[in-house]
Amino acid sequence: MNNKKINLKNLGGKMEYLLDTGNLGEIREINNLFPIVGVTTNPTIIANENGDYRKIINGILEIIGTEKMLHVQTLGRTADVIIKEAKLLKENFKGNLYIKIPVAAEGLKAMSELKKEGFNITATGILTSQQIVMAAEAGADYMAPYVNRADNIGGDGVKLVEEAYKILSRNKVNKAKILGASYKNVRQVHNSILAGAEAVTVPADILKQLIYHPYTDWSIEKFESDWAKVYGEGKTLLDILK
Repeated sequence: MNNKKINLKNLGGKMEYLLDTGNLGEIREINNLFPIVGVTTNPTIIANENGDYRKIINGILEIIGTEKMLHVQTLGRTADVIIKEAKLLKENFKGNLYIKIPVAAEGLKAMSELKKEGFNITATGILTSQQIVMAAEAGADYMAPYVNRADNIGGDGVKLVEEAYKILSRNKVNKAKILGASYKNVRQVHNSILAGAEAVTVPADILKQLIYHPYTDWSIEKFESDWAKVYGEGKTLLDILK
């Protein structure tokens, strides 16, 4: 029998859940109910809302406030343009912004420069474990591997998270976190967390599925039914203890 005690201090920080959408209705609902730490967007997500860019971003910030994270992506293909876009984002929107930058060579250069100026950085468009590690070395705070997209092209999205986590764990100084992204089901999310993702960003429907189980609903209904037989239909502790 192994009696070795586990050092809880070495088990890492809290798990972080983010919502991956630009839809204000979804953000309002999920932010009200779930313990999310922020929202992630990308050009496709924003374009799907088919509205004024400033109004969408400001609308998100009005809902989540200035403490929770909002990840917004640049579109430039050169470091110079990316850096200018990042500065414009910071000037226009007052919140806890994380600048999302794809892991192309110019993107890595931009990450390094922006990090020197105190920007929060999220590396995106990641499909290999080495891209995760390289982005961390460039100064990214979060690295977002596309788990489902990697699976769709014959790769293993969960495995790339696991491999990168092992490499990053060797560096005790680097505080960068793996932010799992591109999910189509609960199993992918769960396995990514087991593989080392300290944060995940998921659509509203999958976030709801993370806590769903039919037996949970049945249990709640059974509690209510048993209670009603004694204390009355629809009665709660507010009625009993007032």
